[in-house]
Amino acid sequence: MSHSVGVLSEALHSFLDLISAAVSFFTVREAGKPADEDHPFGHGKIETLSSLFESLLLSGAAGVMVYEGIDHLRHPKAIEYEGLAIGVMIVSLVVSFMTYRHNLSAAEKTDSSALHLNALHFLSDVVASFGVLVGFILLEWTEWLFLDPIIAFAVAAYILSVSGKQVKKALLELSDMQLPEEEVYQIRKILESHRDSMIEVHDLRTRRSGSTRHIDFHMVVCGQISVENSHEVCDRLEAEMNQFFPQVSVNIHVEPCEKEQTLCYKTCPHYRKK
Repeated sequence: MSHSVGVLSEALHSFLDLISAAVSFFTVREAGKPADEDHPFGHGKIETLSSLFESLLLSGAAGVMVYEGIDHLRHPKAIEYEGLAIGVMIVSLVVSFMTYRHNLSAAEKTDSSALHLNALHFLSDVVASFGVLVGFILLEWTEWLFLDPIIAFAVAAYILSVSGKQVKKALLELSDMQLPEEEVYQIRKILESHRDSMIEVHDLRTRRSGSTRHIDFHMVVCGQISVENSHEVCDRLEAEMNQFFPQVSVNIHVEPCEKEQTLCYKTCPHYRKK
């Protein structure tokens, strides 16, 4: 009704947010299923694939916005029903912000990548609606018709920046890149705090699948301690990592020290007690 490419861009963006929410609804349920025979590591990467799909959808939408903006620059149209368009943008902004806060709260509680992405979608909706709203107000004062497609370009650029980061993040997760540096640092810190129960840790490997972090490493213990004692050490490490990370799968390969190592006799709790 308004002939505004800015409003059209925001409508397309909101429609894709609806699709994104629908996809997230199914993928979060599927990703939450426990590991089974066909998926021994769980279904977490379904969330990552969902995030990649949704990000690519947003990138496509940004392309459509740019196309429409160029068309309106070549064939400018007078904006009509400015009051109605401004009212719709205000309602869109408020609803999107409330939905963003709701999704963000759920994402922080569950550490779900799909919900995090969904929250980002609605945050970008808030920014886009605000930009279109400001543009309309300026347009009423100046009557510069070229402002409308420029607003659409700005919205498209913002959406591309958000979706580009999410595409990169999803691809890194799918390629089993290690956890972020700050999380690896925390893992090493936990391991270091238990040095009195082991000799050393090596071959630390980490990755993420959906909301689950996978951590595995080799732990060298004194060859003289019992299987039960070494298992207790593993249990303590797993318990502490479970306290720090919302969802984590820890795999520890226990190795005995070499008998000729003098380090074992100096550091092993078994020998210190003697």
